[in-house]
Amino acid sequence: MTSEKQGSTECTIVCWAVAALVGVVSMVMLYMLAGLDGNQTFFTGGLIGFVLGLVLTVFLCRGSRAAADLASDEKPAQRYARQAAEDRAARSGTAPAPAAAPAPAQSAPAAAAPAPAPAAPATSKPAAAEAATGPAVKASQSLPGQAELAARKGSWSYSKDGAAEDAKAGAIPAGETAAPAVTPEPAPEKAEAASEKPKRAPVAADGKPELYDAPPAEGADDLKKISGVGPKLEQTLNELGIYRFEQIAGWRKKEIEWVDSRLRFKGRIERDDWMSQAKVLAKGGETEFSKRKSS
Repeated sequence: MTSEKQGSTECTIVCWAVAALVGVVSMVMLYMLAGLDGNQTFFTGGLIGFVLGLVLTVFLCRGSRAAADLASDEKPAQRYARQAAEDRAARSGTAPAPAAAPAPAQSAPAAAAPAPAPAAPATSKPAAAEAATGPAVKASQSLPGQAELAARKGSWSYSKDGAAEDAKAGAIPAGETAAPAVTPEPAPEKAEAASEKPKRAPVAADGKPELYDAPPAEGADDLKKISGVGPKLEQTLNELGIYRFEQIAGWRKKEIEWVDSRLRFKGRIERDDWMSQAKVLAKGGETEFSKRKSS
């Protein structure tokens, strides 16, 4: 360490001496050749020497120190730790402890692994459970009502569908069994109506409704019971093939337009709402108009 410091100090001194010499030579040359006055010559020569000293110190002295570090067997971290210890020892006045030498690389094969420890003897499940949870606490004597509670508490089981079923009723006396659970009978399926109405045929492309080719055998309805239908209009409807209330009650938009286009008074079907009146009359009911007409 001392030799390194001495070498670094000598390098610094030599560098600054060379820089000072160059600075003095620069002053003389500037004074004699450039014709500068004394102050300018002194300032310029000093600046040249100062800059040269810094450059030489940085590149020469640090370079030599780095080369010495590379040549040394001691690692930088160890050297820095040793230097710090020496500085502390120098400040405290005690001798530093010698640094531990680096451990040599092992050239011999690795030592054999130690033999595994013998397995612990297997313990029984109750003993293992007792060791994990501690010894079970047992009552020294039965408590009042304990036997009655044990007889009445019953048991339960978890069924597959997720419902808990009691195997025994809580308050059933000894020797009796619980009544079997009554399963509700499935509700009888509703029988299909015998007189189910057939699906209505779709409206024709031209909108023509269902019409009779001849008067029906069961007889024609009195269409004059519909408000807005007089004897003349009833005759026109019969000529078109309309005899029953059911026909008028089931008219749809295009069918209304088809019939309306063949009547003298346009828009009367929807204005008087023949369909609603025909639905009531087809079921055997009476409208306000039909009541007044019959009376």
